[in-house]
Amino acid sequence: MKNCVGLFLASLSMAFLTSCDQKDVPKETQTSNGTILMLLGSKIAYWDQIYTGAKEVGDKENYKIMAVYRDADTVNTTVLKTLSGISDIPNLKGIIMMPSDKAIENMIVLTGTKVPIVVVDQKLHENSPLQTTVRTTVVADNEKIGQEISSKIEEKRIVTLCYAIGGSYDRSFAIQRARGKENVDVIIVRDAGEAKDSLVSYVAKHKDEKYAVAFSTGSFVNEETMGLLKGKNVYTVDINEPIVNGIADGSIQFSAIPNTFEMGAKALNSVISKTPNTSIEIVSVVYANSANLQTGEIQAFAK
Repeated sequence: MKNCVGLFLASLSMAFLTSCDQKDVPKETQTSNGTILMLLGSKIAYWDQIYTGAKEVGDKENYKIMAVYRDADTVNTTVLKTLSGISDIPNLKGIIMMPSDKAIENMIVLTGTKVPIVVVDQKLHENSPLQTTVRTTVVADNEKIGQEISSKIEEKRIVTLCYAIGGSYDRSFAIQRARGKENVDVIIVRDAGEAKDSLVSYVAKHKDEKYAVAFSTGSFVNEETMGLLKGKNVYTVDINEPIVNGIADGSIQFSAIPNTFEMGAKALNSVISKTPNTSIEIVSVVYANSANLQTGEIQAFAK
């Protein structure tokens, strides 16, 4: 009789165990579905938010997210080092990356990786070696942002600052195309620190002239640059503490904020999708100004 009871209990236990699948196992003990490598810009709020949006989806779908940031705006040493050891990344399932750095794009080609690649922030250059391998592009409509910023600026003349690569470049030249080269000066800088020096020179050459300033990235907004622009209307893109303070005190008129969380989430979904959307995906944009600065919609990006 005891043997019968023992066999019955054992069979019940086995039935219970075999009915459990991985969903019943605590998440921290589950086997990952793979690793997604993110090759991002410098470690600022903009790129952190793209990472956060991707990680939220990755956590839900049980993927590990390996984020690698540029050492500085124009320094890609860590990214290149990571790519040189890409074969050591366990179960790599995809890459999400900022495009337009030729050294990085060439390195990816040299690795021979066949995993899905999704680019964010800016469309691939038409001569990029990754043109035939990128699955999806997830961006804000940078051309439209530039046009909208231009349409909202009353001054005839504008000076706009941007990086040599990335979405800021597209936005600045969209402003120039909207107004004409004769009315818009584009200053391209290598890194955020150079923005102040470039402005010092520009302000000195255009003393007493009436013009507006459009920063195509929030990386250039700080006490030093804003200190040079007293009396000028300033417009920008992105959101961070200096921008919040500038909108609050009236020194910045508005900031266009691409939905970076959405960008990261859409990119991750595209990497892991079995039926990916190969067309360009556009994320939403919200404008922060003095009227809506304290709303939840804006504060979600300002944290």
